Amino acid sequence: MQNDPRYKKTIFLCARRAMLENELVLKKFALEYVPKHYSLDDLDDFNLFLEKIYDNDLYEVVMGLKPAESFADKYNIRFLKDIEQYASDARKLGRKLIEIYEDER
Repeated sequence: MQNDPRYKKTIFLCARRAMLENELVLKKFALEYVPKHYSLDDLDDFNLFLEKIYDNDLYEVVMGLKPAESFADKYNIRFLKDIEQYASDARKLGRKLIEIYEDER
């Protein structure tokens, strides 16, 4: 998958977002989650999703401000739910690291 032009496009589209928060989460998502859970055929649809989604909508899902379902009428819900779960797990990990750091102080 890593040498396929569709995957390279996925990484590019994830790493070039208008909002830094989206960029940071999506780039990790593309590198860690996508190769394990998406086929090469899925990448065509995922790349189209990335081209169409507004960064403000994506930000609200990535930051946990709105559920993915609130955008079900606009975007591919499968991809949005995958990103939502990945971002939620990342936020939980971040909170745990902060707690560990504070406990050590």
